[in-house]
Amino acid sequence: MSFVFFEDFAIGETSVFGDYLMDEGEMLAFAATYDAQPFHLDAEAAKKTLLGGLAASGWQVCSALMRMMIDSWLGDSSCLAGIGIEDNRWLAPVRPGDRLTARTTTLEKADLRSRPDAGIVRFATALVNQDGREVMSQTMSILFGRRAKLEGPASGGSRRAPPPAAPERIDDPQGALPDDFARARIGAYAELGETLFTADLIRDYALKYDPAPFHIDEAAGRAHVLGAMSAAGLHTASCWMGHFVATRRRFGVLASRASPGFSDMIWRRPVLIGDRIAFSTQITGKRETSKKGLGLISSRNLGVNQRGEVALEFNASVFAPISAAS
Repeated sequence: MSFVFFEDFAIGETSVFGDYLMDEGEMLAFAATYDAQPFHLDAEAAKKTLLGGLAASGWQVCSALMRMMIDSWLGDSSCLAGIGIEDNRWLAPVRPGDRLTARTTTLEKADLRSRPDAGIVRFATALVNQDGREVMSQTMSILFGRRAKLEGPASGGSRRAPPPAAPERIDDPQGALPDDFARARIGAYAELGETLFTADLIRDYALKYDPAPFHIDEAAGRAHVLGAMSAAGLHTASCWMGHFVATRRRFGVLASRASPGFSDMIWRRPVLIGDRIAFSTQITGKRETSKKGLGLISSRNLGVNQRGEVALEFNASVFAPISAAS
């Protein structure tokens, strides 16, 4: 496959790639580090949960898709950075032994007024298992270098609407990390903890899931547009999840909580070696679902560096039980 630049993507083209085996040992190792919920770690306990059996963390499934992209075509491209994930839906559990294949369609291309040497490409991907069942869908945007600088005015693509304003902040960690639907409090905010991104931490994740040179080699990072070795965007998000689960456990919320997905994930600042990212969550909404006894809680989530700059932000949702007494 020849090296791919921004100009080489054609709107409407579709590619099918990957044959990713979900190894049980790898699933357990990822969950232990980033998503230590019972239905990702304990096969017997998982049978009694909403997922009905042991399943991979959704964050690992996203990471596996990134590895599939790197191995198939993204590694031989002029990719400069991920912009963000507009929509990600976990549609069915991914089990040990599942083999995943991706189908990616190019949706849109956008020039950049600020960078005539680069442009943004937007993709939609369906991830399917060996039975042809779609287990995840994702829409994301990536910044690619151009083969030749743009001559003339840029024609920008569609702009995403800004996220709605967050509700007034209420410092109520237990209301932000509730054990049931009734306890969830709109506006409730919780600090989750922080991660120091060392070279070893960044490299360990990247070697498994996103082995772009600027994620695994310090010299390559210094030569990159970001100027230093940086963490993969999904690694930063996975660290948020690790702190989210750990904080819930500190408040005694031990049961697994499945999520249908997330949206509006933006990597606003690169996470470089030595950065210390503080994570937080705030409830932005709650509603009952069509399934009796089950509600859905929505949140806005941040990762902020030691300089007070937002590096990561996204919306998420999680299912929560509605008790009979509610």
